[in-house]
Order: sequence, then C-alpha cells, then structure tokens
Amino acid sequence: MTAICYEIVTYKTKDADQADTVRDDARALLASQPGFIAWTPFKGVDDANARADLVAWTDHHSARVAAQMVGNAVEFADFRGSVATVASMAHYIAPPLDPQPVVAGSGIELGRFRLKPGVEEISMLAAYEAMVSRHLGHQPGWRRQHLVKLQDGTFIDLAFASDRDRAEAICAGWVGNADCDHFLSMIEPVSMEFGTIL
Repeated sequence: MTAICYEIVTYKTKDADQADTVRDDARALLASQPGFIAWTPFKGVDDANARADLVAWTDHHSARVAAQMVGNAVEFADFRGSVATVASMAHYIAPPLDPQPVVAGSGIELGRFRLKPGVEEISMLAAYEAMVSRHLGHQPGWRRQHLVKLQDGTFIDLAFASDRDRAEAICAGWVGNADCDHFLSMIEPVSMEFGTIL
C-alpha cells in the first residue's frame, strides 16, 4: 500500500460564519473524490477567522488532483472566495501508525469464500493485494481491509469503511473492475454480510 498523504492548510477567512457554511459544502464535494479519507476542520481559538484543514488521502497523487480541483473548479468558487489569506499549504506523509482509524459507526463487510479447485493461495493473495491497492483503497470512505484464513481453509475478507452505506457502495463498485474480476475468478463465495461497528 502507498503511504497515506495528509494535506495541511492554514488560512484566514473573511467572515467566520459564512466561511464555515461554504467549508462544509466543500467537504461534502471533496468526499466523493477518489482517494478521499477524511477532512478534519479546525477553528482558531484566539482568532475567529483562523482556520486549519487536515485532509487525508490514500496517496499523494489523489491529494494533488484534489488540490488542483479545489483551486480551479467552479464548484469550489464559494469556498475560495471565503478565504482572505493562505498562510501555508503542503502535503505530508507519516509513519504507518493506524492512519485510518476504525471507530464506532464505521461500516464493515464480511465476505467468506473458498479458493476454486486448482487455484494456489499465493496467486489469490497477489490478486487480492492488487485489487485493494489499485482499486478498493482509492474509493471514498474506504478505511482498511484484512484477509483472514480460518482453520477449515476458508477465508474471510474484512473490509472497513466510514459507514455501512459506504461499505455496501464500495462492494457494489467491484462490478466491471478488472482487478476485482481477476480476484473473483479465483474464488467461490460462501457468504457476504454488512454491519456497523458499535
């Protein structure tokens, strides 16, 4: 997996109340972009117009593409117009210390499967990693994914997302993707369930 990329922006707004409204709108728009993980908005304690945004992306490329969109697309014009001055804007990476937390309210998909006759486990694992790293890990709301092998030789795919709806949407997005189709060609599904972490 590629390193999580964090975009940190510090700036001042022209009107604190109006800026919060358009920032919320911008966050909703950005959440649908490939590679988006989360946008944490901060407000100044001593200065009502001071702002800092921490936006997490699955990779640096996704962060760069989104930054260009925010800077140029008409959909973000109101957000840009609310900014008086930008103090700093840069991208950063951090050590892999659980950058995509799974918390109460997060969604989960549990897919149980067996290998098809003649399929080697090592080949399935390579296809699984390619599917997660090249497709699933870039979907909005995706958090992390783990593969578990049980004693009876079956496997459970644990896929975590921001909420149950996103978990179901990500699963539905497998259809027609070459990496997902390659993985699916190696397995015999047993069951699939969705839930919410309490």
